Amino acid sequence: MFVRMLLAFASLWLAVPATAAGVDAAGLAALQRLDSRLAEVGNRLAVAAAGLCADARPLPGFAVHALKQYQPAARAAAAEQFGLGDQPAVLAVVPGSAAETAGLRAGDAILAVDGAAVAPVPAKGRADYAGVAAVEQRIEQALARPPLRLSVARAGEAVAVAFAPDSGCPTRFQVLASDGLKASADGTYVQISAALIQFAESNDELAIVVAHELAHNILRHRETLDAQKVSRGMLAAFGKNRGRIRATERQADRLAIWLAARAGYAVAAAPGFWDRFERRVGWGILSDGTHDGRRERMAAAEAEIAAVAARRAAGLPLDPPAELRPAQ
Repeated sequence: MFVRMLLAFASLWLAVPATAAGVDAAGLAALQRLDSRLAEVGNRLAVAAAGLCADARPLPGFAVHALKQYQPAARAAAAEQFGLGDQPAVLAVVPGSAAETAGLRAGDAILAVDGAAVAPVPAKGRADYAGVAAVEQRIEQALARPPLRLSVARAGEAVAVAFAPDSGCPTRFQVLASDGLKASADGTYVQISAALIQFAESNDELAIVVAHELAHNILRHRETLDAQKVSRGMLAAFGKNRGRIRATERQADRLAIWLAARAGYAVAAAPGFWDRFERRVGWGILSDGTHDGRRERMAAAEAEIAAVAARRAAGLPLDPPAELRPAQ
């Protein structure tokens, strides 16, 4: 939902955003569970898609956070729930990832990356994500020279963790603390609202919407629309904007089926998901025309599901057609 859902609103990362003000410990625990769910789905999709993106690279398979990213009113709850101090720490570890196999755990405070100390991120003043972003960048750079070597503090002791990461398409996955059914992709991040993650009745359904946003990043749709000088936001429905945006949305819908299938998800869930989703948020005759309607999205999903099934039956790899691959 590259535009419409945004209006209704690399490596693998996720974090509760700084806008999660006033959340208590129980609420943060619930968001952490959503983080873990998104991490698992996103990691599977990104790893399975590695052959489709020209810039595949090592993925960490874990998320970092720090008290500074939380609003001041939420910091006491975050410290209580996560055991956070000023040192950046692991928020979640992707199940089945190399990081999990190596023994990295949620709650580990990150002391050093490849032998170089990680500075504290003091929790003072306004919420700010810069400190976490700097740690992410440090780890990204270290991932390019595997194995990644971390020194972490756990239960008062220093623990060494090292692993060779999995490779995949570089995208940072992030949960938005929002009640709306929202998702967006900007070329670097895929953001999915907490409400949308909960709306997905299974990880098979969640994989469809996450794969749609990942498809935008793989296909570089933001760059394409920028190069075409396509206006989004309030001008999306006017002139050339609507048709060009709609073309990217159709392409992302189609590629999402292939991405989910490659990751082992049951893509038969897609038509039912789009049916429920469009009945909830679709605008009908008031639609701005930047997305296909409910029936069109369901039919497109069914067509791609049939194409996937045909390749499986023929014993062929699940390579999408040329029009669904990024330009080299």
